[in-house]
Amino acid sequence: MNVTFSILFWNIWFYNQVEGEARADRLLGELKRLIDEQHPDVVALSEAVRPSDTRLAPVVAYLKKLGYAYNHCANMAHLDDYWMSGTALCSRFALSHKQRIVISKNGYAIKRGYADLDKEVITAQVALPKGPELKIVVAHPTAPIDSLKQHRIGIESLGQLVHSETYAKNTILIGDMNQWRLIPGALRGKVADVMHARTGTLLHPTWRYNAHRFTPLRANLDYVYWNKQSDFALKDFKVLSSDVSDHRPLLATFELV
Repeated sequence: MNVTFSILFWNIWFYNQVEGEARADRLLGELKRLIDEQHPDVVALSEAVRPSDTRLAPVVAYLKKLGYAYNHCANMAHLDDYWMSGTALCSRFALSHKQRIVISKNGYAIKRGYADLDKEVITAQVALPKGPELKIVVAHPTAPIDSLKQHRIGIESLGQLVHSETYAKNTILIGDMNQWRLIPGALRGKVADVMHARTGTLLHPTWRYNAHRFTPLRANLDYVYWNKQSDFALKDFKVLSSDVSDHRPLLATFELV
């Protein structure tokens, strides 16, 4: 029997978590629907909001109830009257070697007067029941609209990270990269020598302005990358249908080879 594993990534849109209980409940309901239908082994998120420095993001706590007992989250910081959003990794299997790696300053925070806050990626090793241990990196670089300089620094840092010896094999990099396919200096071009990449298409984009179904303002900002030197290969890739966030979820299924 072939051994497979799957990872679902979704930028869940911070507005869903700060604009009332009804909107938050709709997000959690949609997340449960996706999990019930797709049964991913690992769930990775962007824009998970935490209400305090002593509590998990509610969406991460909810995933624990759904069987994702192991988690790793980026540091978050208090801005004005809310806690910043960040990346999160939730797994059915044990996580080890958990790290937070600074890739740039946080351009969103800089624009709001917090110049010392960092933009982090999170990394962890997943112990699969069978096969090699898998490294996962979840990233969400600063958006160019917030700071083009910090975006460029973050993308350069990500390129260096996946070229390092530590992440040279059996690594999946996934996240909202805040850049489209043909932007000059895109990560996809920087890592094409060591990683495969998949994203959405023109008809099935990963991002639509304000979640509008029919809008010309659409782009493919969310990516899954995996090492060319790996003990697994991509078996299936989907951009899943959902209108709850301005980003659609990605589902990548890999097969051990």
